[in-house]
Amino acid sequence: MARTGQSALPIRNLGEVAASLEAAIRLCLAKPLKRAVHDLRTATRRVEAQLELLSMLPDLPPHAQQRQHALGLLKKLRRAAGQVRDIDVQRDLIRREADADKSAPSPDPAVRVEARRLRRALNRDRDHAADHLQQLLHKQHARLPLAFGELLATLAPAESMALSEPRLIELILSRYGNPDQTEAPAPPVPDDTAQLHELRKRAKLARYLAESAPKSAVAAQRLAGQFAILQQAGGEWHDWLVLAQVAAGELGPAAKLPQRFAAHADHALLAFRRCLGEAISPADSAHSM
Repeated sequence: MARTGQSALPIRNLGEVAASLEAAIRLCLAKPLKRAVHDLRTATRRVEAQLELLSMLPDLPPHAQQRQHALGLLKKLRRAAGQVRDIDVQRDLIRREADADKSAPSPDPAVRVEARRLRRALNRDRDHAADHLQQLLHKQHARLPLAFGELLATLAPAESMALSEPRLIELILSRYGNPDQTEAPAPPVPDDTAQLHELRKRAKLARYLAESAPKSAVAAQRLAGQFAILQQAGGEWHDWLVLAQVAAGELGPAAKLPQRFAAHADHALLAFRRCLGEAISPADSAHSM
């Protein structure tokens, strides 16, 4: 018999992730370094995940207006942070490719020239994107606490509402697209790029929802780990794909780096599709009693 973990507390979790978001905003206001921007974007995703979870729960106090207000502020912030984060990832990938070429038996000088040119362009873009992010943070850093204060005050009568681990897992798998909570087969792997992106986003949401469970909720945490692997595989594909497009726009499609990045994207897509083809199961036989 599988061990059952403690219940999740969705409204209290919302308050906690909202506080984490405020802390991440303060760090980015001080200086939008790579780690600070990454943490800010992740915090917005976690808050959005908790709001999505609340939308699936019945019998909560009416809070649609407050929820939409908070989501509107979050969306702007997530997009601005995402632009900076994407450039940070792209610069790291370019550096990785240039270092790999430098270590190759026959290094290609053209690759280093293209890498320098591309990094210079991305450095300029990063400065502009970071300035935009900080301007937005200055506008919103006082609005967000007020918005979440109003939302949490509206939800306060249901603050102690608990969600059992089996019910949380049921909701997560249902939202991902797997209605069978015992052994959830993966949805058919699509060929369409837009559908693949949608599955990548669903995996990210599912991971953050599962991670909102207590650490003692073993099956939910195991599920979070499975979705994290899926999210990372999809994220790597997406990062290489976007970089290939950016490089082609800056260097031209006939340049060497865009072609190398596109090849990495194709390889990452195969890995992502393999992950999508595997079943997602919350069963925890390792901790059975």
